[in-house]
Amino acid sequence: MGTEGAVWAVVGEQCGVPSERAASLVAEAARVADQLGTEAGAVVLGQCDESLIGAFGSRGTARVFLAHILGTSPHHADPYVPALVDLIRRHQPTVVLWDTTALARELAPRVAARLGTGLASDCLGVAVSGDGVLHLSRAAYGGRASCTVACPQARPQMATLQQSPAAALPVVAGRQPEVVALEAVPGSSVSCTVVTGFFQEEPSSMDLAEADVVVAGGRGVGSREAFRLLAELASLLGGAVAASRPVVDAGWVPPHRQVGQSGRTVAPSLYIACGISGAPHHLVGMRESKTVIAINSDRNAPVFGLADLGIVGDLHEVLPPVVARLRESKTRGPLPGEAALDTFARL
Repeated sequence: MGTEGAVWAVVGEQCGVPSERAASLVAEAARVADQLGTEAGAVVLGQCDESLIGAFGSRGTARVFLAHILGTSPHHADPYVPALVDLIRRHQPTVVLWDTTALARELAPRVAARLGTGLASDCLGVAVSGDGVLHLSRAAYGGRASCTVACPQARPQMATLQQSPAAALPVVAGRQPEVVALEAVPGSSVSCTVVTGFFQEEPSSMDLAEADVVVAGGRGVGSREAFRLLAELASLLGGAVAASRPVVDAGWVPPHRQVGQSGRTVAPSLYIACGISGAPHHLVGMRESKTVIAINSDRNAPVFGLADLGIVGDLHEVLPPVVARLRESKTRGPLPGEAALDTFARL
């Protein structure tokens, strides 16, 4: 089967290491390709090793394009725009799916504009109609409603997708895709921006999409300083810190930590909502979490409707004994979600 009419997933910022976020996207591309009766492909921006290629193959990818441009960073968008435009024009995929990383948010609209096609952003689901047109669902009005977006004429159909749980998607071990190295486009290395360096964050500050445990705070946390308690809890659980929109607007937490319709969508094994009332625009960003613990002093807070375990009380009284208990077990390493849930349930 040739590459024309295929369904592609564009992934980047992987640093050569397989990630659940990338696995989710390529598996979704494979699912859509199966419904369209075509093959799935992956375009990897930056370095890529054998384990990453094998992980994509096991998720249904038939062909992997390595779009590594020498002397550039996979976090640097400018050089990849002409390279991706040229690649898509030559191979004519019918669908191109993107992640919602900072790199994808910068690349996708620029590539779509040059190709003269549409782009549906921050989509939550993909359905395939009988005529091969994608129906892409996305939240509207702060998560109170949803809408469906379609691109019936221009090709390729393009969308950025919020994360879906990769664990629920089929895996076929040992499947090896064909690997195709991307040829450099003349002038593609020319850039208007310069990347000066990178900083390694603490584990509790890891990318939200990669975290198996997310500890999120809302206005009920009270202050920027009070987030230190949430950061310690996240660190003990081997997870990441997140926040609701009002907290980000107040400047307590940086924007890339925001969960919700206008922020990130996450699907961790455990989501701990601290002082978050549960506005629709926040719930839309974490409702795919496998287990939700909610702590709020208002017993009528909407977040309790989504919680597996709800604790009515002041988080500043609830969390310290939990943190103390987890400190005692620190020598055993980060606790998985089920053990953390049990710790909360016992207190």
